[in-house]
Amino acid sequence: MARKKRGSGDAKASRKPVTSYEVAEAAGVSQSAVSRTFSERGYVSQETRKRVQAAARRLGFKPNAIARSLITQRSRIIAVVMADLHYSFSVSILHQVCRAVRAAGYQALLISVPSSEEIDDYMPDVIAYRVDGIIITSALLSTKAARLCRDRDIPVVLINRQVTDSGFSSVSADNVFAGRLAAETLAEAGCRRLAFVAGLRETSTSLDREAGFFARAAELGKKRPLRRDGFFTYDGGYRAARDLMRLKGSPDGIFCASDIMAMGAVDALRYDLGLKVGEDVSVIGCIDAAEAAWKSFELTTIAVDSAAMSARAVDLLVEQIDKHDMAPRRESLPVRLVRRKTVRPPKSAASGPRARRGEPTIA
Repeated sequence: MARKKRGSGDAKASRKPVTSYEVAEAAGVSQSAVSRTFSERGYVSQETRKRVQAAARRLGFKPNAIARSLITQRSRIIAVVMADLHYSFSVSILHQVCRAVRAAGYQALLISVPSSEEIDDYMPDVIAYRVDGIIITSALLSTKAARLCRDRDIPVVLINRQVTDSGFSSVSADNVFAGRLAAETLAEAGCRRLAFVAGLRETSTSLDREAGFFARAAELGKKRPLRRDGFFTYDGGYRAARDLMRLKGSPDGIFCASDIMAMGAVDALRYDLGLKVGEDVSVIGCIDAAEAAWKSFELTTIAVDSAAMSARAVDLLVEQIDKHDMAPRRESLPVRLVRRKTVRPPKSAASGPRARRGEPTIA
């Protein structure tokens, strides 16, 4: 029987990892010099650093991140807490956040919270990983969870969410302006009776879009818009549209606080009620998810720059990790209208002053 040669793939796979002591011996330095070479705050002479790095490359040494974190008290891990990962926009945000985290020299730890469960149940596990910071998106942060993070001195940044008096920074779209822009777009299309389909009542995202929509409708002389809850789901949007159209004085212009609800509304109007969307009734969404551009929808929507929002959130978190005494900041990024086919073309300019264009704001 032929014997396996030394150095075969199996032998390589079974070889133990090179230790810092082996690198120290090969470089002719102490083990502590090796540790300082691969530590963020360690100091060694330039000559020693070159010798250690050369020996490490030659031996195939990889620093132990866990052991290093015990020395530096920094795990270089950022937890990303998310819910609703079955929606494409959430998945897009996740990819963009992870890319930005990696570019900043950190690793991302994903914590997926089912929409039926509370984030509070997951926070002790997040903290147990000794993460350097936390990014929360598409999830509700309770006062209890916020207090737990503050007590552990762990910086938190919210993406497209704001929690009053939480003491945490946030980066969001200009959601108030998104609502104003939606009302103006429907008014310019000649819609006489407006309606709003809300997401979750306790989320700032939906509340701000609702506030902007109702305020702009009043400025344009419209009756107070009708309202239904859609819970940020397709089924919720479907039921909300169907209920709204059964009312006396039903709307001919509907703004949904998210694209997924708008898609449900469009299908209810088309297939349940037999109406022509974009002619009989106009529907506008918010976010500009990938599905909004599909031929089956061609949804008019208010676009949110998720890439810019994700990158800025990571930048802000890293800044707070380095400066723990930094005051919390709230930043708002512009949104824009994307015209497709679910809203009638403009008939005339809306009466009254036009809504101002959203600009980046920092608080």
